[in-house]
Amino acid sequence: MKRFAGIFSTPMKMQRRVAAVATAMGGLVLAGCGDAAGKADTPPQEHAVSAPVSGPASQVAPVVASLGTVVLTADEVRGLLAAVPPAERQQLAADRPALDRLLQARLAEKALAQQARNQGWLERSDVSEMIQAATERIVLSTYLESVSQAPADYPSAQELQVAYEQNQAQLQVPARYRLSQIFIAAPYGDAGAVEQARRQAADLARRAAQPKADFASLAREFSQDQASAGQGGEIGLLPLAQVVPELREVIAGMKAGQIAGPVQLPAGFHVLKLQEIQAAGTPALAEVEDELRAALRAQRQKQAARAYLDGMLNAGTVSVDGKALAAALE
Repeated sequence: MKRFAGIFSTPMKMQRRVAAVATAMGGLVLAGCGDAAGKADTPPQEHAVSAPVSGPASQVAPVVASLGTVVLTADEVRGLLAAVPPAERQQLAADRPALDRLLQARLAEKALAQQARNQGWLERSDVSEMIQAATERIVLSTYLESVSQAPADYPSAQELQVAYEQNQAQLQVPARYRLSQIFIAAPYGDAGAVEQARRQAADLARRAAQPKADFASLAREFSQDQASAGQGGEIGLLPLAQVVPELREVIAGMKAGQIAGPVQLPAGFHVLKLQEIQAAGTPALAEVEDELRAALRAQRQKQAARAYLDGMLNAGTVSVDGKALAAALE
């Protein structure tokens, strides 16, 4: 799913590596931060993110971005993006400013780590202990994962069907709305620009509501949201929970084929067309098969890991020195 101006409300599930990266990616699907005004507020810094540079290093691994002597290679960028869920990865690919902010955040992390190493931070006893503990956790978790993998053919088609039938309530999806939009930017602080944008949006809403109007053509020609304009204004199929609160009541009151707006949000004006309504219900097994398979495999692996640990404990005799334990707790 791509990122569209001012429409999305709550962020989708995203596994972020570190707080700095989370901050950098915070503008992906939050309400109002996908618009033209939001992008203008945080332009990419040319000194921090650059095009691939030439030189001996690029023959080994092309440099994608740099900050002083700190660089990000193509391999590092691929690894960085691999940690992002597929939906957000697609959004990043379509949103250069957000991608630049992600790279800037990673460069800042690497620069900070380099500074710490230069100051001998790794030699501090408390830091060494934390590094050792973190290393042990990584070794344990990856090893345990390796010995508790679910069989390659799990779950079977029958097991998927049973799980699907037993989890109908959890698989329910809310009503979803297929929306298209024409977005006209109107940044705060410029009353003249806001009024001009209001008039343009109102005129486009009037034209879009005509019996033989081609909303997609109007969106391609006039919409200032690049992500949706190229698709004829289409945003996609969304539940109301993923729409900014200011638009939920408007959309909920629309009928398929209806035009609404212009609706003013902080970044500008939205003219909406409701293309389709899909009623709430349980999706077909084919629609949730991948998600269900992943959940079953994760559950099986968790059970196998628990059994493996229990087996290790049962294979020997565990003894606890109560006196030593009490002393350790003091």
